[in-house]
Amino acid sequence: MIVRTPPATARRPVSSSSESPTAERANAATVRPHEKDTFTKATTAAARVGAAPAGDHGKLMREYLTGARPPPADFEKVMGYKPFSIQTKHGQRMQDPFGSASAPGKIGPDKEFDPAAKTHDYGYDLLRYYDRKGTPLSDDARKSADALFREDLFHFANDQKGFGAKLKYRTWAQIYATAVELNSRVQGYGPP
Repeated sequence: MIVRTPPATARRPVSSSSESPTAERANAATVRPHEKDTFTKATTAAARVGAAPAGDHGKLMREYLTGARPPPADFEKVMGYKPFSIQTKHGQRMQDPFGSASAPGKIGPDKEFDPAAKTHDYGYDLLRYYDRKGTPLSDDARKSADALFREDLFHFANDQKGFGAKLKYRTWAQIYATAVELNSRVQGYGPP
């Protein structure tokens, strides 16, 4: 018996910057939720990949990292951990419990900068999460995570008592933040 299948039709790209969000919703509305399988005569549900929310991904990242937006519903299942919240003098921060300041050779104040690093690690895991889901966030998301990391490092430095301690931690904050930002630039601001 010879089975012939009809030629495949081209699929619409997952994300198109030329289409507006309204047009994307209109196209999504025309997709049938169930398709009839012509071979077995059974009905199958079409699986859908959760898309990254439309809009300003820099703002979205900051909302995730500051706890203004809860983690995506399946984040723990996909990434293997549940982020937790801490309260700092400068606001709430969500964190990766397994994150840490990963300075080469553990130089500098890695223990002191650990809270900022755990928040930054959660941000990078959000980039990886959306990439795994097939809808990567824009460059602005990584830039926002890096900017909050810089901000948190300098908050720590400026909270120190005494000119010497402030100067020391500001110097290290600049070194850590610059290293992270240069690495992001080298990696094209995509998921690490």
